[in-house]
Amino acid sequence: MSLTQQTLLMMSLIAVTVHAAEKTNVVVMLGDSTTLCSANKPGAKLTDFVQAYLTQEKLPARIVNSGVGGDTAKGGFARLQTAVLDHKPAVVTILFGLNDTGLLTPAEYQEWMEKIVKSIRAKSRAKILLITSTPFNDARHTWKDKFLAKGGLDAYMNTNICAAVRALAKKHNLPLCDLHEHFASQFQKNSKLIDQLIYADGVHLTDQGNEVAAKFVAPYIAKLLGK
Repeated sequence: MSLTQQTLLMMSLIAVTVHAAEKTNVVVMLGDSTTLCSANKPGAKLTDFVQAYLTQEKLPARIVNSGVGGDTAKGGFARLQTAVLDHKPAVVTILFGLNDTGLLTPAEYQEWMEKIVKSIRAKSRAKILLITSTPFNDARHTWKDKFLAKGGLDAYMNTNICAAVRALAKKHNLPLCDLHEHFASQFQKNSKLIDQLIYADGVHLTDQGNEVAAKFVAPYIAKLLGK
């Protein structure tokens, strides 16, 4: 092969690689520790299971895990540029609420969530998927006594925080993945599942819990990607 032929081949390979990269959609999953999944084993994070699903469905997508432990919607908005927009995403999922339940008022939570949505819409063409939080296990969480007078920790979150996500989706005509409702219905059918899917801290998902969550969330993402 001549030098010219080698050069042409190399240029062709580069062009194919660039074209493939351009066709790969970036999906940014913005959230807190339930998105980060630092306690889960490699390959068993929520984002890992979602990536596996999209790959299996032959969707050219790359998941970016933009979860931060202890974060709230307010913190998510503060890091929106580097955590989301700089990745030039095709789809952004937003999952906050667990920390917000104890750190923000429902009005503050709704305000910061709305700022996130409006900013993404103003600064990108990304499609947005709103996701409600997975439930608390009241019996095991350290905040359980704090919310007794408010009807219980998880009930308070569902009524105030998850409800705000549902309202936001309706207001802005955005797709809603009601993960809280999905888990709650599973627990109603089998009360033993709550200890299998949520760690002993009463909030973070086990590896099995992440798999259950991903199987519910991933089809919503696939639909936004055109599958």
